[in-house]
This record gives sequence, structure tokens and C-alpha cells, in this order.
Amino acid sequence: MIPTRAVLAIPAAVLVLSGCGAISTVQLRASGEGIAYADATHALPRPDVTPVAIPPASTGSTNPFVVTVQETGSNQLLEIVSGSGTVVAKTTIDPPSPWLTAAGAGGAYWTQGGAEHELTTSGVVRTLGAVPADANGVVISPDGTSYAYTTSEQLKNGTALNRIFVVRPDAAAVVIADRISDPNHPTSDAPESWDYYLIDWSADGIAFARVLTGGCGCGSFDMQMQSANTAIINPTTEVVTALTNDDSCPLSNVGPGTETVCFASSENTGATEGVRIGAGGVVTHNYSLSGTTVAGDAVFAPNGDELAYITIPLSQDTCGATITPTLRILNTSTGSASDRNIGDFAPALWGSNGLIYGTMSAGENSWVVTVNPVTFAVTHVGGSLRGTAFIGMV
Repeated sequence: MIPTRAVLAIPAAVLVLSGCGAISTVQLRASGEGIAYADATHALPRPDVTPVAIPPASTGSTNPFVVTVQETGSNQLLEIVSGSGTVVAKTTIDPPSPWLTAAGAGGAYWTQGGAEHELTTSGVVRTLGAVPADANGVVISPDGTSYAYTTSEQLKNGTALNRIFVVRPDAAAVVIADRISDPNHPTSDAPESWDYYLIDWSADGIAFARVLTGGCGCGSFDMQMQSANTAIINPTTEVVTALTNDDSCPLSNVGPGTETVCFASSENTGATEGVRIGAGGVVTHNYSLSGTTVAGDAVFAPNGDELAYITIPLSQDTCGATITPTLRILNTSTGSASDRNIGDFAPALWGSNGLIYGTMSAGENSWVVTVNPVTFAVTHVGGSLRGTAFIGMV
């Protein structure tokens, strides 16, 4: 899952700095198309929705999850919260950026002081291994015992040596990807100058993007808008499998079966004109949107048959604008859609209990909620009401 707005004291879908000093593909081609004006401004008939049995968020029918809570100064609390909303473990951290905080099978993780640390559900803090000070980001293995990070070493004539490292228990870091960025000899699967940006580590491998170096400025939906050239690498065999390669349609997320979703934008206006869902580097569904909004923050349902995402009006796609985000639920096979304005909500994960987890914001306040994708009911599930952000599920 691509990290979304976890920066505290900033509204969940607000415009923020993107790609500052950041970090074998197959060209996507359409094999199936459909039309579903999922965010259209004109009236469109929508099918009746058959309610499904989804347990309410207050039952605690889910795994623990990880949040950060802003304290005074730069310190944060890293907390593991039970499904019923009780804090079961916590520790104080001082992370250099939200990209270096994670959740995984072992509990909560963060990078600090040149090392990767783990907070277990029993409250034990462990150090897993070293992380260099210039690491661009860290992702955790599915079993929670290993981690990966990236580095970029500046060489000469504007070139850079970009690497992905994997660190396994009681072992030294191993390079699994080693490639030079050379603006004098650009390639079709990367920007002219680029760095590795890690997206997620799943059973299928480590998903990553090659993102433009120094892409600072205001941009909607954080690093998602930089993730055009993406792939998955097997950390054992080092085989790379393409995901997307389209500058006009940066990757928003990867689904449970390595499905991909990107939001195609207009070259002239920057508005989102379509939702493209793909598999194996091939577009399987291409649904048109109204072209009056900007879309992002997509999360797949556990079985991959539905997609939740956020849109904001194109007129609000500027620095410092007051935004009115809309949560949209799209059936990935039929294109039928439903939507609701529920507040400034940033989806982060669609849980196995059928509920969508994420961070809700209002001014300087933020807290963790679940949203029922059928009724759009919002439930506060834990954390304080000031400076709390959802990180992930344990």
C-alpha cells in the first residue's frame, strides 16, 4: 500500500510537498473498457445496493492496528491499538519523516538513530538492524522479521547509483536492486533523474516506483502522483515484474492479487479523467470520470472486487485551499459506484472485517475511524482527537 497523508496537523487530503529530493517494464495497454461516471456531475442512474452483513466497528472484530499520536515538539507516540480501541502497547519516537513508520505482523516499526526498531503487542521494544541515515524509506516483510530500504549515491555528471537493500534476521544487508540513474541516457521505464521509492512488501514481493528526483512542490495525494514507473521485485530471486509505466496515470495502490489502480489525468487541466485497473501490466478495466475532480488514496477490498478512493474538486487542487473530499466506492467489474461526503477522510486500508480504516481530519485535529462502505457510517475507533494518524494493521 502506498503511504498516504500520515503527516499530523495537516488535513488528510490536503496538498503537501511531493517527491522532494526523492527517490523490465511492460507498457499498459487497454484490453477492456467500460464507462462509469463514478464522480460525474450530471445525473446518472445507479443500481440498487444490496446491503451486506458487515460487523460494526465497535465489536473489535479485527486485528490490532498502529497509530501515531503527536506530542509536544517533534516527539510522537507510536501506539498499538486493539480492535476494541484499547491501547495495548506504546512508545515515544522521534521519526525524521512519516515514511519511516510502519505496521506489520510483529507490531509497530520505526526508523530512528540509524536503526530499525519494533514495538511488539506485548510492549517489548526490539532493534532489528541498521538503517543508514540517507535511507529514503523502509518497508516491512509480510512475516514482520525483515525489512527493506533504499539509498541513492550521487556519482558524477548528474548520475546516481540507486539501490534497494534487504535486511533479514541476524544477517547483513543484501543489495537486491542496483541501477544507475543517468539523465544523459534516459530509459523508457524511468524519469530522466530518479530514485527508488518503496511502496509495500507483500507475499508477491516488494513493490517500488522510480520517481523523479527533486520533484518538490504542492501536489495532491502525496507520492502517489510521482509513481508512474512501478514494478514488483522478488527479494529472493531479484526478478522484476512490471506494474505500470505511464506518466499520465501514476499508481495509486496495489491490490491483494497484484491488481493495480491508477488515475489517468488530463495533460491540459490535470483533472482525473479515468480509473484504470490492471493486472500484469495490462489494463483490464478503464472507467471514465467527469474530468472535474482530482482522484487518489485508492484502497482495494480484500477480494479485489471493490475500490474505495477520494476525489477533490479540481478548483481546490491548489496550495492552501479548503477542500471538500468525497469518498467513492467503485465496483471494479461493473463500474457501478456510490459516494458520500463524510468529511476529510484519507482511506488507508480495507480490513478483512469489511470496514475501511483511515484518518479523519478537521483543522489541526485528526483521529482514526472506520467507514462502512455500504452505509458510509463513520465510527471513531481509537486514538486521541488531536494529531492521531492511522499507520497500518498488525
